[in-house]
Amino acid sequence: MSERNLSGLQVAALLVSASYGIGFLFGSGELALQHGMAGSIYGVATAVGMFALALVGRRLWAAGVPVWEWFGRAYGSRLQRAVALLSVVWMAGVLAAQIHGGAAVAGLLGLSQGSAFVVILLLIFLASRLDLRFASMVFAMCLLSSAVVLVYALVVTGGWSLYLRALPAFSHDLATFSGPRLLAVTLAVGLLVCTGADYHQFVLAARRPSGAAAGCFLAGIALIAIGFLPSALVVTMQQAGALGDLPDSKQVIPLLLARVAGALGPGTDKVMLVALSTAALGSGAAILRAMASALASAVPATVPDRHPALALCALGLGAAVASRGQGIIDTMVSVNVVYIASIAICLVALMRGMVLSPRRASMTMAAGFVASVAVYIAGWAGWLARDPDFISLVAGLGTSAMVAASLAFGAVRVPRAPRPGS
Repeated sequence: MSERNLSGLQVAALLVSASYGIGFLFGSGELALQHGMAGSIYGVATAVGMFALALVGRRLWAAGVPVWEWFGRAYGSRLQRAVALLSVVWMAGVLAAQIHGGAAVAGLLGLSQGSAFVVILLLIFLASRLDLRFASMVFAMCLLSSAVVLVYALVVTGGWSLYLRALPAFSHDLATFSGPRLLAVTLAVGLLVCTGADYHQFVLAARRPSGAAAGCFLAGIALIAIGFLPSALVVTMQQAGALGDLPDSKQVIPLLLARVAGALGPGTDKVMLVALSTAALGSGAAILRAMASALASAVPATVPDRHPALALCALGLGAAVASRGQGIIDTMVSVNVVYIASIAICLVALMRGMVLSPRRASMTMAAGFVASVAVYIAGWAGWLARDPDFISLVAGLGTSAMVAASLAFGAVRVPRAPRPGS
């Protein structure tokens, strides 16, 4: 367990920094082109997930371990490795989002689509081999600079008035989503916040359980505040007719930020694009290292986290997900639902103080995974024309629940959560 020395405010800051990235920024802008202020759904759903995490924050803090280790304590090393592998699945979606974002910026810098894709993959791999203790500060500063330019852009383009009435505009524009898609995005993003180990690490590092819960709540409020910024800028410029024909909707935010930065002086547009691409590389490198670490913990043999083969395997998975050609947020949602559908039933049982038998837990997770992946593949193949993510989530959760119920006699009652140091 990591050292517990964070205040609630520090927990909140780290949760927000983990949420606000290229996928959040570029993906919200991309959705705003079609859905107006409702393009902020990713940020709002993340905030909802933070509020839900605040409700279970004390219990998670008491458990004191990442989600896969919690499974390991309850069900053994086999399922611990399985959850670690499933974590690689949802992280592949996050990595794919960074690949999409980096390629979008590289395209604005003059590279062809194919060349941009290859170059970004290579640079992410190389960045993941660096010592990121110093580099991570550079990557964070690049992302912070984009946030500053984003706020400045809203001011100079007159988009601040739209931002101030973002909530009613968001509610109105939600009608542009189908009900199933809206539900799929909200659940896939919100539930991942509650089940993802990257968020849990900060909750576990809180000094006290009250600080863990307060940090989650404050993070939710902050994410609502910043979640409407990208959509407000895109809608303002769209209404002004300033966007024209975009070759790729993923480029709308970097294009607008580069234009605004370019007005500050010669060459500053290119500096902004380089900063954005650096942020994408940094985020991609960090998630690639996390994927390699999860893979290392999942394989029976002892393999170093930094082994190049693990990083290449993880990078290949992220590239495969990115090659599907979905939007940035849809890319993340589509693999989030596979992870959630696989572990949700067993995780809810653990949080309720119920440990299933290892056989029942294994079959429950396997059933949810197989059903959800089958629908995911069908959607990739084009066999499902509408709402494949919603169908994937419902099919996985439904199948998992039915299998768990059919083997109900394998359950035993245990304390709600392991205590720290137990």
